[in-house]
Amino acid sequence: MSVFSQISLNLQKLLVSPNTIDYMESIYSIRRIFLITFMLLVALVASANNSDLLQKLDDIIESSDSIVAEKNKRIEIVKQIAAKESNSERLLERYSELSEEYYVLKFDSAKVYVEKGLALAIKTGNQRYIVANTIMKSKLFALGGLYSEAINTLNTIAADSLDRDLMFDYNIAYFTIYSYWADYCNDDTYFPLYRERAVSYLKKAVEVIDKNNEAYDYYMGEYYVYADKDDNKALQHYLKALERNDMTSRVYAMASFAIANNYSAHNDMEKYEEYLIKASICDILCCTKENLALQYLAMYLFKQGDENIERARIYINFAMDDAKTYNNRLRILEISQRLPVIVSTYHKMVTSQNSFLRYAVWGISLLVLAMIVLLFFIFRQNKLLTKRRHELHVSNDLLTETIERLNRANEQLLDTNRKREGLAKLYIDLCAKYIDRIAKMKIMVQRKIKANQINDLLSHISSSKFNQEEADTFLKRFDEAFLNLYPSFVTEFNTLLKEDMQIVIKKPKTLTTELRIFALIRLGVKDSSEIAALLYYTPRTIYNYRSAFKNKAIDRESFEQQVCMLCTVINDK
Repeated sequence: MSVFSQISLNLQKLLVSPNTIDYMESIYSIRRIFLITFMLLVALVASANNSDLLQKLDDIIESSDSIVAEKNKRIEIVKQIAAKESNSERLLERYSELSEEYYVLKFDSAKVYVEKGLALAIKTGNQRYIVANTIMKSKLFALGGLYSEAINTLNTIAADSLDRDLMFDYNIAYFTIYSYWADYCNDDTYFPLYRERAVSYLKKAVEVIDKNNEAYDYYMGEYYVYADKDDNKALQHYLKALERNDMTSRVYAMASFAIANNYSAHNDMEKYEEYLIKASICDILCCTKENLALQYLAMYLFKQGDENIERARIYINFAMDDAKTYNNRLRILEISQRLPVIVSTYHKMVTSQNSFLRYAVWGISLLVLAMIVLLFFIFRQNKLLTKRRHELHVSNDLLTETIERLNRANEQLLDTNRKREGLAKLYIDLCAKYIDRIAKMKIMVQRKIKANQINDLLSHISSSKFNQEEADTFLKRFDEAFLNLYPSFVTEFNTLLKEDMQIVIKKPKTLTTELRIFALIRLGVKDSSEIAALLYYTPRTIYNYRSAFKNKAIDRESFEQQVCMLCTVINDK
């Protein structure tokens, strides 16, 4: 089944299943598939350079713990479902699923669920699951190195009663066991004997294999390698197996490993390395602890030169950890024969590097000693220079401080002059305006008198609009002049008032009537009658304003004295 088919199936389960466990299973399954798909995209980016593939393998090895964790989450969900399952047929399915999940992940756990499935099948009289679990049990014995026990277990099955699918599994189990046994012996006596038996069962298996089986092309490739001795046909089938399966399938790993051996037999070592890497990547993605490709890859890299020894050591140790985790005796034996060679070579390389480093340390030590002597003399000279530099620094600081004070004083003088010039200009403008008004009024009075319009003249002069224009002109100019002179007056004035009595200026460069009163007080005009005359108000009104603001003040008694002290520093820099 392809990755996308698995995603589709799990999404359907997620939509139609009301069961919470099924829901969780679907969620974790989808997460796992997306994780593996992502790793595939990282690992199988088209590249003619095997160094890129090796780097992808390194990255996946670093992520192996998270990949195994995702698989364990999925297994835990299946366990939860099995724990709540009451139907024996479905429980047998769950046990079968768990034994398949653990098959190449953890020997002991796979054996536990095979035994549970076999016991339940015997109890319920389910003949198909009795045979299926017996075959699985024999394959587990083979992976654990118990070859005789595996054969004895298979011999308990009556082959004549098996259907086509079980017959295929039965013969493939014999093929697998004798193949492992032959590799385990690896001698001139038993290796040919067990290999011949393995091939005989392989021939029987391919006679009954279903062409829709995902492993069809892989086992046909095996057939052409071991039975027909036709490497070209075998390679074609192995490549078809890769096309039919994705890297979430163990068949992909087995086919990749077989392709690598095919290319090795024809001395195409670049392709051999490429497919060994792909097989190793697939083993890790499938959480296959019973693996072979990684240790072959480690030995291949080891033979390529010293620059690959570190990577070969990491790979062989990773393979050994997997074999120990799974408790696979054959793999442990194979790796134990290869591991010392790599480790000893790595040790020699490290020893050589350490010798070089020791000489380098001695050389650096001598250089450091010479530097210490030079530093002593340099330190003495620096000490004298530091003393002179400190004296110059103190003198420079004094000079800088004096210059800064002069600059501040000069800036204050310039600022004062600018404000005086502004006030003088304002005064001249105001005088010029009033002179112009008086001249215009003189002409208007003469014209009215000549026209004998005395009453009209009196009415115009007495008009409140006339007085208001005069007042507005004066107040506008007064506000502008005062705020130019004391720009922080409003802010400082608010600090004398209670928090809820603060004055807010609605228009910039404009004072309120209350602020104008206290602005005049700040300028020294304290008599209410004088203030009233300047602001066009009655003395009583001015008195009321002053009294009201004393009530708003934080310190009522000294409020006006504090107003007189506002803005005492015009330009503080």
